[in-house]
Amino acid sequence: MKKRLLGVAIVAASALAAVSLAFAGSTTLKLTADKNKLAYNVKTLKAKAGKVTMVMKNPSFLTHDIAIKGNGVKVKGKVVGHGGTSTVTVTLKPGKYEFYCTVPGHEAAGMKGTLIVTK
Repeated sequence: MKKRLLGVAIVAASALAAVSLAFAGSTTLKLTADKNKLAYNVKTLKAKAGKVTMVMKNPSFLTHDIAIKGNGVKVKGKVVGHGGTSTVTVTLKPGKYEFYCTVPGHEAAGMKGTLIVTK
């Protein structure tokens, strides 16, 4: 009986360790598209190295998305309309990245910002 309980305890401890490792280095950043102009509500965001998720809500009547590029990374979320949410998740190393809207003309008009990833 004691060996069985010890085995259960070891399995439970291993599962908890795996869950904590899965969430280590995970950052979720929230931003919003401006309702009236081609911009986000922030120009700079910071995250720790590891899994980074950016969640962009769109209150505008124009379509927008969220994308990240730099240091060999180029990923984009879904283009969404009014009331939608665009999400992108990527594992990032320390460095500077750009987040931006991929809808034609939006990045050039200023719908972009800097994502700073630290250790």
